[in-house]
Amino acid sequence: MKPITDVLREYRNGRAVDSATLDFAELIRAVDLTNKAGELTITIKVKPEKGGGSQKTLGIAVKSKVPKVDIPEAVFFSDAEGNLHRSDPQQREMFKEAAEARVGSA
Repeated sequence: MKPITDVLREYRNGRAVDSATLDFAELIRAVDLTNKAGELTITIKVKPEKGGGSQKTLGIAVKSKVPKVDIPEAVFFSDAEGNLHRSDPQQREMFKEAAEARVGSA
């Protein structure tokens, strides 16, 4: 019996194997980076010759589900106008007045 890997290598001069190899390497890197699971699927469709016979038409698709890096949440503060700020606009800045006084007296 001929191994399926031989058929994959023969299919379009190895394009299915090349595509699966590249996608698999990307998947492994993403799993390492994110510590999340991913998936690589190789689908082979086989169509018979019209009217029967030994001829078959193959279609091979390589698809991957690569995990993505989560973007962490960030804290913002809103003001009365509905704008967002990284620091609380209602909170006075510590030492701001002392720094301004030093700059003014220099």
